[in-house]
Amino acid sequence: MIKIHDFGIGLVEYGERGKKNDFPLFDECPNCKCLAHGNLHRNGYYWRYGITEEETSYIPICRLRCLGCKVNISILPDFLIPYFQHTVKTVLDRVNQILQNKRVNGSRQLLRFYLCRYLKCINWIHTFFISLGEISGKSGDIKKEAIKYMKMIHDFGESPFLRRSQGHLAKYLMAN
Repeated sequence: MIKIHDFGIGLVEYGERGKKNDFPLFDECPNCKCLAHGNLHRNGYYWRYGITEEETSYIPICRLRCLGCKVNISILPDFLIPYFQHTVKTVLDRVNQILQNKRVNGSRQLLRFYLCRYLKCINWIHTFFISLGEISGKSGDIKKEAIKYMKMIHDFGESPFLRRSQGHLAKYLMAN
């Protein structure tokens, strides 16, 4: 299970702090909802890359284990998309540049992958913003919708959008 958490810092500072980051404590297990006092144990760390246009960092991700339901919980910083190496801002900026027909850094295969994943998530993004009362209708033009939702995500903030949308319709941003 992945819990996205706002550490209030960026990739570089998170990487510099390493295992000394201020990892959250839970009052209850996010999975089984049992009281966490004595039930959630730190289960080590795993390391993964965080990549922006300027920086690549190898960072620790804290893992917890619930003794009640035996689930492992990974505490992912909110600037990373689950299972992606590039930060949420980098991915969305690249997709936005593609949608605006601008020149984009990166391999064309990876850029195509990001664009296809984003377009697959348009209905999911639409329902998320409907649940907030932001919008009500959709046009038939997928590119127009994609640009509109990209602007809404940027206005909302990439990291807050990722955090708030976690679990919405049992998905996360850019999920297949």
